[in-house]
Amino acid sequence: MIFEFLQYLTTTTQIEQAKKMGYVKEAIAMSARAERCQQEWGSHYQQCQQVILQATKRAVMHRSVLIFGAGSLNDVPLDALSNQFEKVLLVDLVFLKSAREQANKYSNVELIEHDVTESLEWISEGQAMVQTPTAWLDDNEIDLVISLNLITQLPLIPVRWLLNDFNLSEDAADIVGKQLIFAHVNYLKQFAGEVCLIADRLDIEFDQQGHEMDRFDPWWDVEPPKAEMTWEWEVVPLREAASKQWQKNQVGVSFL
Repeated sequence: MIFEFLQYLTTTTQIEQAKKMGYVKEAIAMSARAERCQQEWGSHYQQCQQVILQATKRAVMHRSVLIFGAGSLNDVPLDALSNQFEKVLLVDLVFLKSAREQANKYSNVELIEHDVTESLEWISEGQAMVQTPTAWLDDNEIDLVISLNLITQLPLIPVRWLLNDFNLSEDAADIVGKQLIFAHVNYLKQFAGEVCLIADRLDIEFDQQGHEMDRFDPWWDVEPPKAEMTWEWEVVPLREAASKQWQKNQVGVSFL
């Protein structure tokens, strides 16, 4: 806990909403869980890296690769991408010190703090407004775009923020969640290069004996694109589950 607190104090960000809305705390908590769950999360990271390497083969040229949700870099085959592409653009709202140190080893890798939704400024002030992002759409040198374990996370903090801090109704908050997911898909489809979407497709909770207790749609009832391959990710092992209900997610890959 002391290390995580020091991380929070020393983590800098250019985006006001990152600390204001709790994204920095979430990034630190996820980093700590990843460390505790290396065995369960390691295979998921490997699958993500393999898919990204497969996606590079679909790119006609190898000028720039753009990755949304790069975050910890655990699921990014950074060395291979740096060798294959002239530029590697890694985008997320928060990058912790470990990610920055790793990226600094490569002269053609750039970490970019950016609000992928381009809507947090409004949402942080209580406005239930979502727009389709436009950043990088005018860059015709981007030959590959990866959305990495990101899209189903986009609604979580904004919806909670609007519910708790601005008393937005559940129905109105649900619409915001759907709009954030829909806008991201629409955004990805506008890129001229190859686009690979890696995302949760189904969240399943189990009891201590392994019996299924519940399942959730992480897409907020938005129809996801067809998955060309899937795998399972034990995202919350039993030892991590405060309620003694552990969680396994189905992850899918789509090419848009």
